[in-house]
Amino acid sequence: MLDWDDFRVFLSVARAGTLSAAARLLQVDQSTMSRRLAALEASAGARLFDRTPAGYLLTAAGEAVRSRVEDLESHALAIERQLLGQDMRPTGHVRLAASDSFAAWFLVPRLAALHELYPGIRVELVTGNQPVNLARREADISLRLTKPQEPNLVARRLGHAAWSVYASSSYLARHGKPSVRGRLRGHLVVGLDPELRGTVGARWLAQQGNLADVPLTCNSLLSQAAAVVAGLGLSPLPCLFGDREASLARVVPRTIGHHELWLVVHPDVRTSARVRAVMDYVTELVLSEAALLSGNARATR
Repeated sequence: MLDWDDFRVFLSVARAGTLSAAARLLQVDQSTMSRRLAALEASAGARLFDRTPAGYLLTAAGEAVRSRVEDLESHALAIERQLLGQDMRPTGHVRLAASDSFAAWFLVPRLAALHELYPGIRVELVTGNQPVNLARREADISLRLTKPQEPNLVARRLGHAAWSVYASSSYLARHGKPSVRGRLRGHLVVGLDPELRGTVGARWLAQQGNLADVPLTCNSLLSQAAAVVAGLGLSPLPCLFGDREASLARVVPRTIGHHELWLVVHPDVRTSARVRAVMDYVTELVLSEAALLSGNARATR
């Protein structure tokens, strides 16, 4: 008998291209992935992948069955979502997706109260800069910075998260306050990697900071913020971090732009008691902290 769990391994390897990346997707060790893939090929009586130095490539047999396996996955996930949507008890696991920085600076410090309200709910926080696939149950709830384009998702705009430009007190003591009109000539800037080029901060730097020296670039807002706090340079940051960090001061008297905040859920799971409890809690958090998120919580220093 062919095992559905083995087919999940097959799809993960086909999508990721390597065993190690697929193992991370499924949160299992690489040796388990290898054994299950070998078991599937033995049961099927066909080699499904060519093992190459560049990774795992589908054979003709693998290509022939991939779409059918994806159909099986869609049906299995639809059943899971339907069963979850009928669950009326606020207990169990809920996967909540958000960016690394929003999770670290906003969600995590505020999740203890959720556990006190619903001790039976176990939140699995999924972080990253790329949107998760809710239809594939990569998460139950997603906090996104843009309105989803997928037509089958339910989305609610909760507000927006503003940015400003910050520097540490130690940096300002050494270099003085910059003139934005001079496009930061003579100043040091912590830059953003092309991976973050769509952020408000990256767009502002491209327009207003192109004459600065850039001793460091980061592909993570967490690393960028740490560098600004350490005095390596000034840089745009979300106000939810910059306005709360005592060692930082704004170097422009205003916000420079904002990202919208959207709560997104698949319609099949939004009636689940545990999913609804987390959705309501996160919604109330964002609405109650609107001043912080919009950059109005602290007077400019």
